[in-house]
Amino acid sequence: MKRSRIIELLARKMAGEATQRELEELTELINSFPDAVYYDEVLQQIWLNSDEGPDSCPDIDRIYQCHKLKFYDELVTPEQENPVPVLSQYKKLSGALLALCILFFIGIFYLGHKDNEVFNTQIIAGKGVRKNVKLPDGTVVWLNADSKLSYNTAINHKDVRVVHLTGEAFFDVAHRQSHPFIVRTDKISIKVLGTAFNVKAYPVDEKSVATLLRGSIELSVNKNSSQKIILNPLEKFVLDDDKQGVMKMDEQDMSLMIEHIVPVRIGNYEYIEEVSWKNNTLVFHNETFEDLKPRMERWFNIRVHLNSEKAKSYRFTGVFKNENIKEALTAMQLIKPFTFNLKAHDVIIY
Repeated sequence: MKRSRIIELLARKMAGEATQRELEELTELINSFPDAVYYDEVLQQIWLNSDEGPDSCPDIDRIYQCHKLKFYDELVTPEQENPVPVLSQYKKLSGALLALCILFFIGIFYLGHKDNEVFNTQIIAGKGVRKNVKLPDGTVVWLNADSKLSYNTAINHKDVRVVHLTGEAFFDVAHRQSHPFIVRTDKISIKVLGTAFNVKAYPVDEKSVATLLRGSIELSVNKNSSQKIILNPLEKFVLDDDKQGVMKMDEQDMSLMIEHIVPVRIGNYEYIEEVSWKNNTLVFHNETFEDLKPRMERWFNIRVHLNSEKAKSYRFTGVFKNENIKEALTAMQLIKPFTFNLKAHDVIIY
């Protein structure tokens, strides 16, 4: 309802027919309507860019003169040498024409921007840092190291709650039946109503992984958004850029698979590896040193240099909680033989 009223008032303002009260109403609507930023941009493009300035109305006389030159024959009767003085009639028509133009341009603009959310708030967790935040809609988010979450501060008032993630995060989404929650990454999008799930989508990683603990989620791959995938509790979705997955996307250079979540037992405890980081626990199971490298770099805020081809293939299973990088590497030396040299934020493995 508000959207239609804004469009109507814009049309009347463009036609020079808006009353002072309608102009005030337009200003109030633009300031209060959550999507007013889009309409404000339309105003800038359509009528704030005129030479006369934002407070001017369209030059109806000039518009008429251009129209008269273009349609001269239609405006001149056979009995007259001069054009018929139809300016007043044209002015009446111009309001309707301008209203249609406004509706057309706003429609085109809105269709082109309706999916382009304005993310005016960012939460960043640097390397070695993990954060826990509560969004305005009540959704709780755990942000892993070297990750960024972007969202609109008015997310609580949106019909569709959209956030953008770079890196890894665990979401406990506040349930709202008529207001779905969407997590977008560079490769996948996830739609939920109220559930708990983990998304891992680091730009440097070949794999994007979504892990569902409870509820249900609907996934789509950005390159093939028409294909929807539903995950059930304790399932995870893996999108792999290395093309070695079980199921190949239609003519895409990616593959995907759905797997069951299997807890990892280490010592006397069981861990869900995919979400253990949320509890400040780094769990790894039968992973090579090369696979562990990016995880350790983010976890400990260091750079790891693997200068040994043999060490790259070493496989490790273990848990880190409160260890620093020196303590962690020393513990790993008990499993496989290697040496390391630690200098500031750099670790060289020999």
